[in-house]
Amino acid sequence: MLIAAIMSIGVWRMQKYSSSNQVKELFNQWSSKYIYSTSNGKYVNGSQKGQTPTAISEAQGYGMILTVQAAKKGWSNQKTFNQLVTYYLKHRISRDNHLMSWKQIKKGNAMFTLTDDKVNATDGDLDIAYSLYQADTLWGSDGSFNYRQIADQILHDLLKFTYKKSNSLLVIGNWALNSKKYENLVRTSDLIPAYYRYFYKKTKDTAWLTIERKSELVLRKLSAQNKTGLLPDFAIIDKKTISPAPAYSLEGKNDGHYAWNATRTPWRLALGNSNTTQNTNRKMLNFFKKQTHIRAVYTLSGKPLTNYGSMAFTAPIAVAANQQSKDFNTLAVSTKKMVLSTKLTGNYYADTLQVLAAFYIVSMEE
Repeated sequence: MLIAAIMSIGVWRMQKYSSSNQVKELFNQWSSKYIYSTSNGKYVNGSQKGQTPTAISEAQGYGMILTVQAAKKGWSNQKTFNQLVTYYLKHRISRDNHLMSWKQIKKGNAMFTLTDDKVNATDGDLDIAYSLYQADTLWGSDGSFNYRQIADQILHDLLKFTYKKSNSLLVIGNWALNSKKYENLVRTSDLIPAYYRYFYKKTKDTAWLTIERKSELVLRKLSAQNKTGLLPDFAIIDKKTISPAPAYSLEGKNDGHYAWNATRTPWRLALGNSNTTQNTNRKMLNFFKKQTHIRAVYTLSGKPLTNYGSMAFTAPIAVAANQQSKDFNTLAVSTKKMVLSTKLTGNYYADTLQVLAAFYIVSMEE
């Protein structure tokens, strides 16, 4: 019995070591492929191969989170993170608005923000602030940058420029706050209760608790509207309505489907362990465990709208399944294997969600 137990522990350690090496390799590939240098810091290139290099705040937030996570394991360092911070600081909307301009393009040897792009995308700023608090925990804020102070400024301006008090949620960007067409439009992947609870703990601002509670209410309502539990890319939230957005509300025909925005929600919800986030993911996992293959884009009733898959859809499900592996072991094992063993494809979005998922899945084993 003792020998068997020792052997079992040895196998577990070998598997853990192997998984860790796979994550390290994925991160190294990702960083060499997507992190670009400029005279004003580093950015994550979100464009496709052969296209003009493009930075977006969403990508910058992902890059900053990944760099902190890698630094915790000794695979990256504070210097690289600070270069990503430098780029963010260079591309804030203004001296009075600390949110990041959502997009820059390369002209010559520099990155420029066009006038129309000096607006924010809320999800990017949420991730940037989160990464800065993580950096403060890892390195402290007495060095080149006061990470905590910068994060506090971002959260202050998210509440100032993107918080709609009448529905207690953040709009998709500061440009939408006073627009009758967009002021009630919410990106479901921005409903991140774990972030809002974390931000309250950091700032003691009760507005984040209000946003957390309303986010959980919206998640429960949307999840209950169909048998699959799938969430739409966007939803309409006002005093009387919590419903999927109609097609072409913002981006296109899939705005009311489980598509390229909502695909992030299983990962986002797995960051916390409240009853609402767990139950919302559980309902979606019950749907996905019955699927032969995970496709890219579904109607909310569960009809696949494509005949192909994407790691952008598989990776977030893998995080949720591995968090609830006791009830979804088969799905957890199969999707974890795919996340850790699939080679990066050159698609920024799919590759980035894959590497993010890899970090979170392996962290569950530690």
